[in-house]
Amino acid sequence: MRILLTAAPMYGHVLPLVPISWALRSAGHEVLLAAPGEFAEVAAEAGLPAIATAGPVSMGDLIGFERDGTPAARPADPAGRVHRSGRGFGRLAAHVLDRTVRIAERWRPDLVVSEPTEYAGRLAAGLLDLPWVEHGWGLRLPDGYARAAEQELAPELTALGLPGLPAPRLRLDPCPPRLQLPGPPAGPVRRMRYLPYNGPARVPSWVRLPRERPRVCVTLGSMPPAVRSGLLATVPAALHAAGLETVLATGSDPIEGPLPDSVRAVGWLPLDTVLPACDLVVHHGGPGTAMTALVHGLPQLVLPFHLSDTATYAQRLAELGAGRRLPPERAEAAEVAHTVRELLADPAARTAAAGLAAEIAALPTPAELVPALTALTRKETPVCVN
Repeated sequence: MRILLTAAPMYGHVLPLVPISWALRSAGHEVLLAAPGEFAEVAAEAGLPAIATAGPVSMGDLIGFERDGTPAARPADPAGRVHRSGRGFGRLAAHVLDRTVRIAERWRPDLVVSEPTEYAGRLAAGLLDLPWVEHGWGLRLPDGYARAAEQELAPELTALGLPGLPAPRLRLDPCPPRLQLPGPPAGPVRRMRYLPYNGPARVPSWVRLPRERPRVCVTLGSMPPAVRSGLLATVPAALHAAGLETVLATGSDPIEGPLPDSVRAVGWLPLDTVLPACDLVVHHGGPGTAMTALVHGLPQLVLPFHLSDTATYAQRLAELGAGRRLPPERAEAAEVAHTVRELLADPAARTAAAGLAAEIAALPTPAELVPALTALTRKETPVCVN
């Protein structure tokens, strides 16, 4: 069987598709991961056959500007921000659609697997009468994303002769049930274990060494640069003052001035290799970071910024007792140090995080769900497991 996987040009959208791709390949199937620009190379670095659907693409530009180049409105309310982002991902689909359809026509897959914000794959599946599967990465996205993308893609839908965005035959949900947003999902769903893949890496030797004090990992992901730079100046100093060891995993962010001797700046390093040697994570609320921390049963301090869904992850973790929420504008050194100390000393937070880790570990692996995907090409109806 041949499976075409499609993703938007963002690490948090491409990397979650890697484990299911490995599972399919290991079961003897052919896979091809399609993504714009350098993100095809990201997939190739994971050992997967990959192909580019476009040259380099800026999601910031696609979300921030209409097709005619005029700035998109910047609504302040959550529903308006969802609509704005959905329209942007719709513009991405319009940009890569022709290339995606050509890839599908020439490679002739039996099944398409797309992440929730990649709409060109499902359009190609609808045009070619192929089953397609939505592969989630954590909490379900609001329905407003797809509605907005469908509005943006009205010209393309008309040209393809499709009445709307094709519905998936199956949704793969890697979120632990207690963390997932309440309410029934639309259509058949199979729960799946979240297996972290954060990129290739050699495990640094210090990860295996015993530590003399609690170790906190700090990573700020895709935060706006102005917010991120302020936190990089505040958080490590606060953790040093609290007597904690800090692993600063901040990619290529420049670090101004000398760092305390308790801070280890590691640049970009896949979190799955580092978190087993940590006691707590301070982060921006990105799905990949939150889910990877949960796999390892770590409490989390989330510093969400308002222009994304990070606040939803912060809220759900706090509701379940596995984390705390601290808005960046309140993240002064004393407040950060106080909150981190409380989390480290709170056995209930560790118990809640460990419970979610156990819930994840009890779910079927991607390899165990391969038969559910192959069944779709035989026109069988998958079992809905919520």
